[in-house]
Amino acid sequence: MRGRGVGRSTLKMLKEFIRRADQALLGGLSSRLKQQLSDFRQERRWRAEADVGPSYRLVSSYRENRSELFWKLCDTYGSDKAESTSLHSTPSVSHSYADFYSRLFAHCRGGVTRVFECGLGTNNPDFVSNMGLRGRPGASLRVWRDYFPNATVIGADIDREVLFSEDRIQTFYVDQLDPAAIASFWQSVGLDDFDLMVDDGLHTFEAGRCLFEHSIGHLAPSGIYIIEDVKLGDLVSFKRYFSGKPYCVDYVNLYRPHAPLSDNNLVVIRRP
Repeated sequence: MRGRGVGRSTLKMLKEFIRRADQALLGGLSSRLKQQLSDFRQERRWRAEADVGPSYRLVSSYRENRSELFWKLCDTYGSDKAESTSLHSTPSVSHSYADFYSRLFAHCRGGVTRVFECGLGTNNPDFVSNMGLRGRPGASLRVWRDYFPNATVIGADIDREVLFSEDRIQTFYVDQLDPAAIASFWQSVGLDDFDLMVDDGLHTFEAGRCLFEHSIGHLAPSGIYIIEDVKLGDLVSFKRYFSGKPYCVDYVNLYRPHAPLSDNNLVVIRRP
């Protein structure tokens, strides 16, 4: 037993040495390649397992454009929707949604009047989906407010300590796993016909499904509902969930040259 324990300890030390050497000499290249291979296998698995549509794929290659307003606002406020370079950026790898959102909304910025986002971001480690100590609660709400100059922005979070009110921003408590809490939230808001609704909350299939089912009625007829940070495994669940339902749904994988795909995925939902 003692020899077996020494063997495990030696193996652990060897793995740590390799990890440190990879960081120091290769900038973490081998770790990224390993993660990318894992993502590739997961993506193949989720496409194979999801035996219901869609059967079409759209591939778009582009260069990032950090001069776009959405990029600049994410950098200003420290939102992880873009790979912020500001001092307020989160310690983890940020998402690459800025270019995608610019393509969706740049032409209609002045026409968007109501935006809802679930998930302000909390620093409290007691909550499952927290941003860590360097995260900026409310950053994304401020991005939406400044990006859409005529919009009222409604935010919601399970952490009451991060709720706040600013010019054109109001926030409320919600537990997105509790239908009664969601209903109470919407009653407090008292608004309908949202042009954009974003789920940046708990990032699980069950939480996403629950919030969607009890919030979609508040989306404007021509509005867009987006579920962010969707893990590959949950894409399978969402794909099956929306099969046969009367919605137009896109499953968006946003690849980055310097980071694995991971949860850099969106489910984009429109009314038919």
